[in-house]
Amino acid sequence: MGFLSQNEKQDLLRNITLEDDRFFSKCLSGSNECAALMLRIILSRDDLEVVETRTQEWMQNIVNHSIRLDIYAKDKKGNIYDIEIQKTASGASRRRARYYSAMLDTESLKKGEDYEKLPESYIIFLTSDDVIGEGKALYMIERRVEETGSRFMDGTHIVYVSSSLADKDTALGYLVHDLKCADPERMYYTELSERVRFFKEKEEGMIEMGKEYDEVFEKIVDRLVSEAKADIIQKGMKEGIQKGKREGIKEGRLGVARTMIADGSVPLSKIAEFSGLSLNEVENIRAHMFN
Repeated sequence: MGFLSQNEKQDLLRNITLEDDRFFSKCLSGSNECAALMLRIILSRDDLEVVETRTQEWMQNIVNHSIRLDIYAKDKKGNIYDIEIQKTASGASRRRARYYSAMLDTESLKKGEDYEKLPESYIIFLTSDDVIGEGKALYMIERRVEETGSRFMDGTHIVYVSSSLADKDTALGYLVHDLKCADPERMYYTELSERVRFFKEKEEGMIEMGKEYDEVFEKIVDRLVSEAKADIIQKGMKEGIQKGKREGIKEGRLGVARTMIADGSVPLSKIAEFSGLSLNEVENIRAHMFN
């Protein structure tokens, strides 16, 4: 990641929104105010007060599948919440919600404690897609007694928010807007805009991002490089494929290297890997191009 300058990183950061799970987790890390804001809006609970917020919280299962929560929060009454940001439905399956709910219970009850000590738990998935598929922006899912329709009241709650269906002129719609908004100046909720501004514009926030700052961009840059690789190789190899001769293929590889060197953003080692040339050959091409 050393080939990205600080200014380039800042440019990329300006376009990231809270829909990115890494950025979302970082902005909400330790921010009881932001977590409380989101929970109050989603659950329609004006009285909700968050006293603890942790992000990227690992829940280990020595024998079976472990999980990592985007946002773990606890309110003043001891109720616990997991907020997951997922861009697509594939990351928010119903059985995943079931498993996460079970893991929260496992972590919440100490050895020897009575089952009645289990707190109320909420698994909340924020997605763009309509996971449930019934055209609603908000789904509150509870266990019920089939014969009577009454709630089972076991203290477990699963919530799905479909951001693409949220009414723009509601509190939920404003929240969805802020999750999709890259500019803190255009966000509705002060709690969120201040956190986004801190990490995007303040020197202390940039420093605090530390190693995670580079990790946020690693996937973005790798994806862009990968897409560029496919496009460049296709164009660069076209002449060689058409000729169907060994020297034509070689010329295609040279074309790949020249194009990527001229772009100036890809390390020479990567160019060698993508073009099939040796690093020494790539260095020689660059030397001839700029001398």
